[in-house]
Amino acid sequence: MKKLSLFLLAFLSVAISCKQKDKSGPATNVPPVSTDSFMITDSSWGFITAGMAVEDVKKTYGSANVKDERICGPECMDSIDVTKVFPGQPDEFTIYWNDTAYHRIISAIECYGDQARWHSADSIKIGSGFKDLLRVNGKKISFYGFGWDYGGTISSYNEGKLDKSNIHYRVELFEENMQDQSLYGDTGLESDMPAVQKVLDKIKVWWITLSLNNPGKD
Repeated sequence: MKKLSLFLLAFLSVAISCKQKDKSGPATNVPPVSTDSFMITDSSWGFITAGMAVEDVKKTYGSANVKDERICGPECMDSIDVTKVFPGQPDEFTIYWNDTAYHRIISAIECYGDQARWHSADSIKIGSGFKDLLRVNGKKISFYGFGWDYGGTISSYNEGKLDKSNIHYRVELFEENMQDQSLYGDTGLESDMPAVQKVLDKIKVWWITLSLNNPGKD
C-alpha cells in the first residue's frame, strides 16, 4: 500500500468537523504543550506547536535530527516539500507546510512508524486496536474499505468525542488470507456492520495526523 499523506487524503474523503483554534490571538489562548515529550494534543505534537517555523523545530529537536525532503503527493501525481524529524529512526514524523517554499507555517504533522511512541492523551497510538478508538469516541466510526490508496481513512466519528479533534487516525486490517472481500476497495464501512464486527480485533491504528493552521474549520 502506498504511504500517502492522510492530511492530503482528507480532501478526497468526507470532511471531518474539527475545532478551530484562534491562531491570531495571543499565545495564552493556546493550551500549554504537555510535558510528555511524546504526547499529541489538539494544538501540539510533542514540543512542536502551530506557531513554529522550521528553524524553531531545529532548535527544539536539533538540526541533525531535522531534514527537508521531497516526497510524492497523492497518487504520486506531483511532489511535496516536507520536513522529516528523526528521519530513519523509530519515532520519525513528517511536517507538512502551508508555505512549502519557506517552511514557516505548519499545516499538518503525521507519523506511521509501527514502533513510534507518539500517542494522544487517551493513549491512542500506532498499533492501538480499533476497539480502543471506539471506546474513546463513544460512537460508531465510519471509514473507507481496505486495500487501496485511501483504505482505512476515517470519514466520520458520528458526533463522538473525536469528532471535533484535530488529531486524525487511519486504520488497517491485519488479517492474512481474508476471505470477505466486502471490506476492501472504494466502499464505505461502519464499525457496527456485522462484517466489520467479525474482524474488529484485527483492525488497528496505523497512521496518526495532527492538523494545524487550517482555516475554515469550526
